[in-house]
Amino acid sequence: MKNILIGIFLLAVFNTTFAQNILSIEDAKLLTLENNFGIKIAKNNVQLAENQTDRSVNGYLPTVSANGGVNGSFGGSTQQFSNGQENAVSNAFNWGANASVRADYTLLDKRRDLGLEQLKENLKLSNLELTQAIEQNLLQVYVSYYQLALQKENVEVLTKSIEISKERLRRAQSQLEFGQGNGLDVLNAEVDIKRDSVNLLNALLRVENEKRNLNFAMGRNAREDFDVEASTEIDASLNLDGLVASAKEANIALQINRQTLSVNEMELDIIEAERKPTLSAGASYDFNFSDNATGSFIDQSNSRGFSANLTVAWTLYDGSRDIRKQNAALGLTNLKLQSELVEQQLERDIINAWATYQNSIFILKVEEDAVSTNLENFTRTEEQVNFGRLTSLEFRQAQLNLLNAQTSVNNAKLNAKLAEIQLLALVGKLL
Repeated sequence: MKNILIGIFLLAVFNTTFAQNILSIEDAKLLTLENNFGIKIAKNNVQLAENQTDRSVNGYLPTVSANGGVNGSFGGSTQQFSNGQENAVSNAFNWGANASVRADYTLLDKRRDLGLEQLKENLKLSNLELTQAIEQNLLQVYVSYYQLALQKENVEVLTKSIEISKERLRRAQSQLEFGQGNGLDVLNAEVDIKRDSVNLLNALLRVENEKRNLNFAMGRNAREDFDVEASTEIDASLNLDGLVASAKEANIALQINRQTLSVNEMELDIIEAERKPTLSAGASYDFNFSDNATGSFIDQSNSRGFSANLTVAWTLYDGSRDIRKQNAALGLTNLKLQSELVEQQLERDIINAWATYQNSIFILKVEEDAVSTNLENFTRTEEQVNFGRLTSLEFRQAQLNLLNAQTSVNNAKLNAKLAEIQLLALVGKLL
């Protein structure tokens, strides 16, 4: 038993010494927004989507290219003219060079314009997905935070219970010394202290595990030590009709479905835009030079100058266009059906979560009343034991009843708080 108590003492000293930093729920939220890996990835995806909307990557800027080359040949040639003369060259080396600079620009392309608008709508979708990632990770953080707060309260309850068990042992030993008790009461008290000590050790271990879980959810090193505020107040101002109405506008899953529908609706317009012509312009400056062997018909030549062009391109017929348009329309129909399904599921989930929330609050009130009853019963039992009217076993039973009631009320507070934040997450009010 001494070893168990020493272990508990060392854990308590460790927690008191190193867990000085109080982490509020608001602190946990800010740390999550800054460090959580899932949120960081979602932010990078937003940046990627934003880069895709830049006009420079969508054909709105001209392209400028330059090229040049040198060529050579070695051989001979024979040329005969109509007047009977002949020009022959053998073992001749000829070489030449060319260079050009060209600029091209698309003046008109309806598909390009609609494609850019679709990318902007996709950027909105990425921002919504970022919000979803934030909500999902914050939900996990809030759950871990309140579970840790519950485990802390359970540690406090068990610590007080051990103090009661120690007092019971002291009283049994004192009575035995004065010949008013027996050795069995002392042994029972020692056994109960060992059991309470093991329970406290397990509770302290759960606290440390929950801290690591919370650190991980916040994106911090799992060994970071801290303490939390053990407040789990319940918001009693929630209203079912108001929650349902708010969810139809603020629920992130609904918003993502609607935005996905908006992105895909533009696909029909892009396919239709293929029927429109495109207009492009180009200009270049070209230089060409050649140096031929002596005796060639032309010894040297060069040319240089500007040129420009306008090009109209028009796809008159594309056999796949109608099928692609039909498939896009079917995809939109499915997305609309999916949105209706999500909306119905959301209303069902909110009503279920509301029922769970209401039930949790009712259970919490019942458990709080049970604590009051058991506390009164424990106080009276303790008085009767002091007067010798009840046995130490009856005192132990009253102690266990109080301990179980206090633990149950802690669990009920956690369940009620989790039901509350689940409701807020469904209606889009978690942030």
